[in-house]
Amino acid sequence: MNQFSDTCSSQVSTWKFLNEGEYIEIIAPSAAPLTPQHQHTVKEFIHKHGFKPAFSEEIFNMEASRYQYYAHSDEERTKHFINALQGNSKALWALLGGYGAAEVVAIIERSSFSPPACPKLIIGFSDITALHLLAASWGWPSLHGPVVGLGKELYSETQEDVNKETELSFVFKILKGEITHLEHTFEVIHPGISLMEIPIVGSVIGGNLSIIENHSGTKTALNGKGRFVFFEDTPEDGKRLNRRLINLARTGVFDEAKGIIIGYNPIQEIEDSPEATKEAISAFVTQFLLPKNINIPVVYSPRFGHGLYNDVMPLGTMASLNLQGEQALLKVSVNESAYKQ
Repeated sequence: MNQFSDTCSSQVSTWKFLNEGEYIEIIAPSAAPLTPQHQHTVKEFIHKHGFKPAFSEEIFNMEASRYQYYAHSDEERTKHFINALQGNSKALWALLGGYGAAEVVAIIERSSFSPPACPKLIIGFSDITALHLLAASWGWPSLHGPVVGLGKELYSETQEDVNKETELSFVFKILKGEITHLEHTFEVIHPGISLMEIPIVGSVIGGNLSIIENHSGTKTALNGKGRFVFFEDTPEDGKRLNRRLINLARTGVFDEAKGIIIGYNPIQEIEDSPEATKEAISAFVTQFLLPKNINIPVVYSPRFGHGLYNDVMPLGTMASLNLQGEQALLKVSVNESAYKQ
């Protein structure tokens, strides 16, 4: 059974676990379905796991969007996202990433919309980072993880290599409260100050590096103070990655952070070399963070983001990082909010 009551107050700052038979809202703030059958396969998949998929066929009209790419026009995607926030579903699972969520956030910002008292769980990655940052600005935890339109169970239809080994079924265990805490192991790129025996406590914030950059200077800019800054991205040229990280450091994102968590972020043309990523990050730490007296742990695992695997990373929840030599262990709650109530 659900551990929460069905009522909310302004003091509530976390999402509720779901019971089987409840609705999961499929949201499409970004790209359109890959095929005409795609959304129906997703609906069947959700049904198969004991939940009811909630969405209207009206949310899809690629021809009405600019570039015939987005799921619908900017205004319609925004309207449907707001409807989902105000609806009865406790969880909003993005169909795909890509491009388009930034426009949705911008329209919401200039409107009179206020978030509902009951936080809704937003699930997704890539372009959905824009919604994670919006949720963070509201004091809502969320889940950085696979979109419901990609993954191992859907690969036979999508033929998309991104997240092809990621089991979407795992997300349902989190939604039902069967799993309340996650443990993730990382390689230590830089240990930071001597806290090897003391777990570092904070919460995780971040997502896709490109989207984090795009939101710098806005109302939903990432605030790393007291948090573990997490980012991942698609393959990037080493020179450009270095420049991007330098610019992010100049904004002050890392200044008061508890640590940096790096997911899938391969170097272009040598994507199969984790060592290349670690070397690039290590050089950035040595040449640009340490001279600013930012001496915090920096850890790495390619299992988050655009790779074959996309493990769930809860954002805005209680987390602790314990460094053990060349390895680090992150323990993180799926819904124990780190935001003040």
